[in-house]
Amino acid sequence: MSKYMTKSKATQMSEMQQAQKSSHPGSVATATLTREEIAKRAYEIYVANGCKEGQSEQNWLEAEQELKNREEWLEADEEMKTW
Repeated sequence: MSKYMTKSKATQMSEMQQAQKSSHPGSVATATLTREEIAKRAYEIYVANGCKEGQSEQNWLEAEQELKNREEWLEADEEMKTW
C-alpha cells in the first residue's frame, strides 16, 4: 500500500459523502483542498505513471496544482453564472 493511503477506502468514502452532504449547492468558491483529496489524486498519478518509486513529492505537487486549478475553474464558472 502506498504511503498516500493511510485510511481505509471505506473511511475515505464515508468522509467524502459526509462532506458532500454538509456542503451547500453553489459553495464551490469556499471549498478548500484537503490532504485526503490531494493524496487520492497523487496516488492516481502514481498508478498512472506505472507505480514508479521516488516520485512521491512530484506526484503530490502535481496533484495539488491540478486540484487548485480545478477549484479556480469552478469558482470562475460560479462567478460567471452570477453575472
